[in-house]
Amino acid sequence: MEVGESQMKRAARTVLRKLGTDLTLEEEREQRMEREVAEFGDRHREMQAQEAQSALSHSEEEAGLGGVPDEMLTESEKRHEQYRRRQANDGRLGSTAERLPIMTAEERKTRDKGRPKYSATDFEGPIEKLIEKYRDLEEVQRHLTLGQSMKYEFTEDGQVLNRDGNVIFDGENLINPKT
Repeated sequence: MEVGESQMKRAARTVLRKLGTDLTLEEEREQRMEREVAEFGDRHREMQAQEAQSALSHSEEEAGLGGVPDEMLTESEKRHEQYRRRQANDGRLGSTAERLPIMTAEERKTRDKGRPKYSATDFEGPIEKLIEKYRDLEEVQRHLTLGQSMKYEFTEDGQVLNRDGNVIFDGENLINPKT
């Protein structure tokens, strides 16, 4: 029994398809690539048209690399273009001093009226020394630095706890955690 040429082609195509080198699959891949290239070209042309339209409204955009798509620019060229655009934009807006709001003394007073008053604290010593010195927990809290105030918790019943939850001051006496 002699095998026909078309049967050999089909058998070879089946084997090639299973191996992943089928010629029809190659043709499909090529067609898909052509479609993708065409779609990319369409998108690219649309982007160029939009850029051309925006370039008409901004005459500064016509200079430099404004017409080249970002995908085609190197990192150095992109940074340069951003810098150039920023300079062009700053030139349109005027100086920074002209854009800043000028506050009158009355406006400053009304603004500061609702703000809490900041009182800078200097480190006076560890919390144990502050408790011995002032004995009033509210006064101790006023003399804590920011770091110390984050480190300790003052409870409603007059105790002071450290980060680990250990009692440092029980309301009457200092408790030494080292013993």
